[in-house]
Amino acid sequence: MTLDTIKNALTLTFLIAVSVLMLTSITAAQNTSAASKEYKRLVALSAALKKIPMNKQDKEPHRSFLKKNDKDIVYSDPSAEWYVRSDRFWDLYKKYESLAIADQIAWTAADNPLPGECEGYVNCYLYKLRTTYGEYLMVKPKGAYSKKAARSMVKFLGYMADDIASAKKNYDGPTEASDRAEFATMIKELREILTKVTNPDATKALGQLKLIEEAFK
Repeated sequence: MTLDTIKNALTLTFLIAVSVLMLTSITAAQNTSAASKEYKRLVALSAALKKIPMNKQDKEPHRSFLKKNDKDIVYSDPSAEWYVRSDRFWDLYKKYESLAIADQIAWTAADNPLPGECEGYVNCYLYKLRTTYGEYLMVKPKGAYSKKAARSMVKFLGYMADDIASAKKNYDGPTEASDRAEFATMIKELREILTKVTNPDATKALGQLKLIEEAFK
């Protein structure tokens, strides 16, 4: 093999490497742009839903707007409000989880309101925590919003923990075997999630979780 042949081969290899790098950069930029566009659409939809008066949801232009976005929204009967479906944000997170914007998308998913009311049922509250702030901490234990997520868990677990020590007893635990098994599973999952989060609020939440476990198991 001559020196010129070696030089040509090296040049070709270099050009291929540069081309691949450029293509990767372009693809990453395109994905980031697409993720941002899809995310902003859902956020804008959420903001628009909040502006619809309760007594005008079945009137134009709100009725057509709700029908147009039917696949992305869900109605909460207790509050008489429409919310963006949380799974739309979580699906978006999974689609772009390798991008920097994924952390923000995951937090928006976690902080998005869920429809319905728990009416004092402990399993329901634990489920909501597991699928919102718990889910964020599972996928982003060291994320930019991990402190906020842990703090939110302390707040909502605190309502149940404080009630245990009071005479009011506003919360009801599971009674059926299947419900008790569900309770145990959610306690276990939340504990496993929180043990991987290194901040004081996560430690506090673990203590509250133990108190709730002992009171309602």
